[in-house]
Amino acid sequence: MKSTFRFLLALTLSLCIPARVRAQIQQATLRFDPETPFVGQPFTLILDVTVTPGVELENLNLEGLPDPSLVRFINFVAAERKGIRADGGTAADVLRYTAEGQASRAFVTTVTCTLRGQVVERVSRGVFSHMRSYPVTYQISSARLNVRDLPSQGRPPDFSGAIGRFTLSGDASPQTVSPGDLVTLSYVLTGNGWLADATLVPPDPGSDFKTYPAQETAREARPPRLSFRQVVIPLSTNATVVGTPRFVYFDPDTAAYRTAMIEPFRLTFAHTTTAEPAIRRIDITPAARPSDGNRVRPPELAIAETVAKIRQLVPLASALILAAAVTGMLFRVRRIPAVIAGLLILALGVAASRRFSQAAEARALKVGTSVTARLAPSDRACPLFDLHPGASVLPLEHTPGWVRVRAADREAWIPVTSVTHESSEMSGVFE
Repeated sequence: MKSTFRFLLALTLSLCIPARVRAQIQQATLRFDPETPFVGQPFTLILDVTVTPGVELENLNLEGLPDPSLVRFINFVAAERKGIRADGGTAADVLRYTAEGQASRAFVTTVTCTLRGQVVERVSRGVFSHMRSYPVTYQISSARLNVRDLPSQGRPPDFSGAIGRFTLSGDASPQTVSPGDLVTLSYVLTGNGWLADATLVPPDPGSDFKTYPAQETAREARPPRLSFRQVVIPLSTNATVVGTPRFVYFDPDTAAYRTAMIEPFRLTFAHTTTAEPAIRRIDITPAARPSDGNRVRPPELAIAETVAKIRQLVPLASALILAAAVTGMLFRVRRIPAVIAGLLILALGVAASRRFSQAAEARALKVGTSVTARLAPSDRACPLFDLHPGASVLPLEHTPGWVRVRAADREAWIPVTSVTHESSEMSGVFE
């Protein structure tokens, strides 16, 4: 009976006496990788915190980091947790936290930080346990940060501003062509580091090519990736070499400026033409052509004609309103001058309306003879579709002897001699 009573008393005391609180944070060290980064070079802040096994840290905050005007740290996250054996064989856990840093200018400093956060641990009282949390403050060991400026010696004038290691690749398609064919140039820049606002600038291929502006098709920051595309058209068989861009960057591992580049693209001209066109021909005109009154016009032309008609009515309507107002004001004083003034205003309105009408008619183009629309302004360019006499087209661009038009939502080049126009002003555009 006495032994039972003693057991119950001991159990009651064990439940009432709180567990002894052990030291939760045993050590905290801070370092930077690399220790001496260059301006603009991404580097990593690494914080290792040694804690008692089972202890968790939450809502951590580092106080004492360099001013954000000097260096910026982002993405402070828990990287890993591993168990170790401390001095004396005592078990401990190491919690690693990392943040991404990037300096905006060169400086040297000793970083001494204070770690603040919440400690979460499991507290046991006999056979019962629960989780509890409380704030903690810990002084972290100091770390030296030396940010170096980019060297000015040996810096190329076309330095892109990118820091890291990069590789440039590219392709030209097709490489067996005829004069007037479209050649698509594709470039892809990949690597690791900091791309900043760097770009690729393809060189001018020369007067033997018609060149369209290069377009950036993709840009990614992490990992850095940059894609460009450009279209060129060889105008003669002398256009055999297409120059490629060079990308100058700074390599922090070797502290030197390097250039990523590829060999120029070489084009081969076919001596014979293939029987099948590279692009399927599409006849946009029905087999049974409708009469002029029932012909379906392209949406762009319909909208343009509607706007033109409205513009013709605006001066006439304005003249009617103004004539009525002037006649009403002067009619009671002098009837004949009032009528004459109204008629003059109406005449001016009719003349302005006719002027707008003539300008609208001058912009309308029709195909005068059957013609094959092509991909480029050349008789050897790939055919796209056929246009028949009377088809309406919108002029978009012109080059000597050719005009690029839009018909039924398709764009292509046709000879200037295949279009008809009634205005001498329009003919001057293509001369």
